[in-house]
Amino acid sequence: MANIDTNYPLQSMVPKRETGALNFLLKNPEFDGKGITIAILDTGVDPGAPGLQFTSDGRPKIIEIIDSTGSGDVDTSTVVSPDQDGNIIGLSGRTLKIPSSWNNPSGCYNIGTKDLSLIFPKNLKDRLQKELKETTWDSNHKRMTATTLEKLDQLNKQDQDLSSKDRLHREDMQAQIEVLDKLDKSWSAFGLIVDCVVFHDGNTYQACVDISMTGDLQSCPVLGSYNESQQYATFSRTTMFNFSVNIYEEGKVLCIVANGGSHGTHVAAITAGYFADEPDKNGVAPGAQIVAIKIGDSRLATMETGTGLIRGLSEVVRLKCDIANLSYGEACHWPGAGKICATIEEAVTKHNLIFVSSAGNNGPCLSTVGSPGGTTEHIIGVGAWVSPDMMTAEYSMSEKLPSNQYTWSSRGPCVNGALGVSISAPGGAITSVPNWTLQGSQLMNGTSMSSPNACGAIALILSALKAQEIQYTPYSIRRALENTASKQNNIECFAQGHGFVQVNEAYEYLSRHAALPENKISFDLSLPHGKKGIYLRTYEDSVKPHSINVTVEPKYHSSASPEEKIEFSCHMAICSDQPWVVCPTHLEMMNMARAFVVKVDPRGLSPGVHYAQVQAFNTKQVNAGVLFSLPVTVIKPELVEKCGNYQLCEEKRTFKPGQIGRTFFHVPADASWAELSLKNHSSDQAARFVIHCVHIREQRAFREQEFYKLVTVPPGGTSEQAFAVQSGLTAELCVARWWSNLGDVTMSYDVRCKGLKVENNPVMHAVNGIHRMEVRALDRDDFSPSVTLKHIVLPLRPTDHCVRPLTSRDHVLGEQPTYEMINTYSLHLSKSSDVTISFPLLSDLLYENEYNSQIWLMFDSNKSFIAAGDAYPHQYPQKLDKGDYTIRLQVSHSSRDALHRLKDAALTVKTKLASNISLEVFGSHRDALMGSNKMSTVIVTSAKPVPFYVAPLAEDKLPKHVTGGQYLIGPMSVAKSEMGKRAYTHMFTYVLIDPPTKTKSTRNNSGKKQGKYDAKNPNQCEEDLRDLKMTWIAKQERLDIFDKLKGEWPEHLPLYMAKLQALESAKTRANRLDDIIETADEVISRIDTHNLSANLGIKSDPRPDAANIKSETEKQKSHLIAALIHKGCALADKLDELEASASRQENAENQDGEAQQSGDNVAVTTGCADVNEKLKETYETLQMFADLNDSKLLPFVFKHATATKKFGLAAKTLLKQSDEKKCKETDLKFIKVCQSLGWEYIALHFEKSMPVKYPGAFIPF
Repeated sequence: MANIDTNYPLQSMVPKRETGALNFLLKNPEFDGKGITIAILDTGVDPGAPGLQFTSDGRPKIIEIIDSTGSGDVDTSTVVSPDQDGNIIGLSGRTLKIPSSWNNPSGCYNIGTKDLSLIFPKNLKDRLQKELKETTWDSNHKRMTATTLEKLDQLNKQDQDLSSKDRLHREDMQAQIEVLDKLDKSWSAFGLIVDCVVFHDGNTYQACVDISMTGDLQSCPVLGSYNESQQYATFSRTTMFNFSVNIYEEGKVLCIVANGGSHGTHVAAITAGYFADEPDKNGVAPGAQIVAIKIGDSRLATMETGTGLIRGLSEVVRLKCDIANLSYGEACHWPGAGKICATIEEAVTKHNLIFVSSAGNNGPCLSTVGSPGGTTEHIIGVGAWVSPDMMTAEYSMSEKLPSNQYTWSSRGPCVNGALGVSISAPGGAITSVPNWTLQGSQLMNGTSMSSPNACGAIALILSALKAQEIQYTPYSIRRALENTASKQNNIECFAQGHGFVQVNEAYEYLSRHAALPENKISFDLSLPHGKKGIYLRTYEDSVKPHSINVTVEPKYHSSASPEEKIEFSCHMAICSDQPWVVCPTHLEMMNMARAFVVKVDPRGLSPGVHYAQVQAFNTKQVNAGVLFSLPVTVIKPELVEKCGNYQLCEEKRTFKPGQIGRTFFHVPADASWAELSLKNHSSDQAARFVIHCVHIREQRAFREQEFYKLVTVPPGGTSEQAFAVQSGLTAELCVARWWSNLGDVTMSYDVRCKGLKVENNPVMHAVNGIHRMEVRALDRDDFSPSVTLKHIVLPLRPTDHCVRPLTSRDHVLGEQPTYEMINTYSLHLSKSSDVTISFPLLSDLLYENEYNSQIWLMFDSNKSFIAAGDAYPHQYPQKLDKGDYTIRLQVSHSSRDALHRLKDAALTVKTKLASNISLEVFGSHRDALMGSNKMSTVIVTSAKPVPFYVAPLAEDKLPKHVTGGQYLIGPMSVAKSEMGKRAYTHMFTYVLIDPPTKTKSTRNNSGKKQGKYDAKNPNQCEEDLRDLKMTWIAKQERLDIFDKLKGEWPEHLPLYMAKLQALESAKTRANRLDDIIETADEVISRIDTHNLSANLGIKSDPRPDAANIKSETEKQKSHLIAALIHKGCALADKLDELEASASRQENAENQDGEAQQSGDNVAVTTGCADVNEKLKETYETLQMFADLNDSKLLPFVFKHATATKKFGLAAKTLLKQSDEKKCKETDLKFIKVCQSLGWEYIALHFEKSMPVKYPGAFIPF
């Protein structure tokens, strides 16, 4: 029997040993986080998840649960009172029975509705949809489809010589099958609408969410705001989805708070989970309490928003949290700026908040730290580290490797020169996830996990400091962590920061140096151009010495007194740890800014990255460690030169797991892409590598020109990759062995720069005609240009604009009032399209945005919510049906003037073209002008540029309905090689102008010029007056005018059509069905249908007046079809009336007990048969002249189908109408038709969808 190790390394499932947290807890069990409140700003936390109910001393673990995004908000401003039976009608239309046990002295109730699909996590919705389809749809639908097919099969077995009635019956059965198949293919679980009721019980506000969705409020929990009641509930045992509520604005706003994903619960459990029976599973600080703040908007797949972050920070300050953890972040264009970052800084410096955040998961290249964790001065940014025990416990690896940084952990320095990563902590854990996952626990890794681990470690330290009344500030905590961190020799500083967090050492440091005046001071470093450190990255910077002015200014914590500021004096010793960095030896500091010069001479450095620190110490307290540190990063790029064939080679090199090879090279002028060849020289070991290339451009995020690919190179195999490069910049090519890829491998690789550099802006204005561009080559290359336009972009101006104050919930840190701007935009799509919505003015700006927030919500013409988006439009593409849409954009700021500046700001709608459009490219202006000799492949050398010309689009290639200001976009490739095409493309923009106006011919068939006035027609004035009066008939229902005109123009068909329109639109239409039928017959009788059929059947008419005959024929056809439709609809409505009358008489006779039919009943029956025959005749005539699938005919086709009890055809028609335009009336008709067919399960499905598809108002932001 094999040896079985029964000692599972539980301690490393939530790593605590590595940071010293476990040892600290063993020595100080009373300092396990007690007295510390940690804010978790994340996707929300499940209060029912394992380990998140109580602290180690029995207090509630989660003391507050808040949704700061608005995704859980319900408008409950509608106030109602119960009727005499104690019922109210909810906004969903359901009857809600108020339980007698509720105490509501006012007797008034605030009501609203919520679509739960807007707060349910995607994975839960997918599970529910699958289960719902299986339980409520599939079995019923399969049985119904089988039964209908069997009936149709029996009908098909009959003699083929069917009567018209039997043929119609077969068509109806076929239509039923079509409808059933279509419904099955398009089935989706419509939103789950719940009614919400809020009331005041005399003491506080209470809320009830009708989770029964039947109106049975007695069976539903009544909850108070979580901070008052500590209550939560579960939507159902099927979902296991827990929620709580908060009530705002005196009951006018209810917020249903539920987690948007697993992430936040996992983060909370790492930080402070407590398992009384299994202490090895505890989080790092099991005695700490949690404030759970949801900043990930469920409408945006839990993307963080400005609203969520700023509201969340305000709650953190209001609740006086000790620490906040944010395991979120994005690549930013410029660091340390924007409203969100400023609010975080204020929370730290003024409200004593310690803010911990993830550094990012965008490594292994340098300068990939995210915002705010790696870019904001007073945030403790945490990198992700993995230990040997974690490899065994979490990843089940067969071999323990040395401790290392995860390959994907973001690296510094920040582009402003700051180190970027402050400390590192374990970046993986197996711990609790929400109950709705049905999993209990899960492995997750990322800096999202290292940040809460470090946060828990800090909570232990604070717990001890508070218990012993040792004063601290965010500045002293950070200084202690960085001075005591354990540096890992095999990990570069850009990855680990100051090192691996050590709890015991940091606590001892703070205890020992509690009285230092520097504990209340942050030494703010500033360099020219807003830099926070020295970062030399370009080739030009690396070949000359530099003298940089550095200013140090003490920034005091809010607790510092004036006396402490006056008395502060520090004799500082300054030193550099590298000989190529020279600084002064001493600096006298007092409460003012002091400056000194640092000299950096990189000329003698070897190619690669080099790091130095200029550190300051208190000469009287050297053992207190570094007071401030100035990071100095120098990148010495290699030159890629023509003499070396523009190539760099890395000879055979052994890579261990997690080992990184960095190559920095100066991208030569005219280079546009690089090709990498990677070879595995190992004969028995596959190699898994990350290929990562980054350029840093001023005020642009690194992701704008980033290449990242995970490749596996087989033994003895190769991998070829190509990526874009930016000439004149320093490119970093990172070839990194994946951290868990076991075994050593020998690799070699070379990178070669290639180049076809396009000059001139690739933006072509159609009004300018031919667009000239030039291409230059790095060396000698094949130039084969192509431009493919794939999307059209429609700019939209707002149709409405308003600015109004927000409530106190949006006051920044509870102090600064905030306003919202709402711009409304209208969008019409003539066909189904893939679209991307963008607000260009603020696109790609989140943490660095000077406005507080932005979000847009899209609705269909029925106000049903469709989609949402924010700062990153590429994340929210939508497939939309044709129709009309409303887009509401919200932007918030503390200044109304700043918001009014956006009143005319445009949205853009990028729509995918039905088919790509290729622009023609020529080698000369003449060829482009004449459309001859398209350019093919041309050899371009470095000697001189080659011009090429893009010709404008021909009119027949333009998309339909384009207007000036719209533009087409798509890739322009210039390389002939496939590698070059993949790596290097330009986005080409083609700006449209209004299309040419098509003018009608001004000559008639005889060649004579036509005009508005025909001198040969003496009756033209009378005809014009007649036509004017005809418009009054329809618009003003002036049938008296018809009677007058009829005497003068008895054969003028449009006159009768005007009367029909007036009768149809009249409010008394139901009483004038006979008039409609009679008028329609007058039109029909005046049209020779035999002659009309003959003219329509002519394919080629040689007669001289053929054009006039054709025009007149089309007019007559149009009038005939319209008249038949009017007549048919009126006949169908009349038949319904007669049948209803017959039914009423029959019911009356049955009640009277009469055995014989009355004369009235016989007359009604005879009338029904007569109308039925006329309806049949009308239908058959219409079939001769029109396609019954035409959208104009669908209302009549439906009425005919229902009148003849052919409900399959009726259902098919209604689905077609719904495809054209969704409306409530159509769906209500469809529900009735389904009930008539016995499709109760389908009718119920559509009934449940009605509140979602046709809400009474837009959902709130």
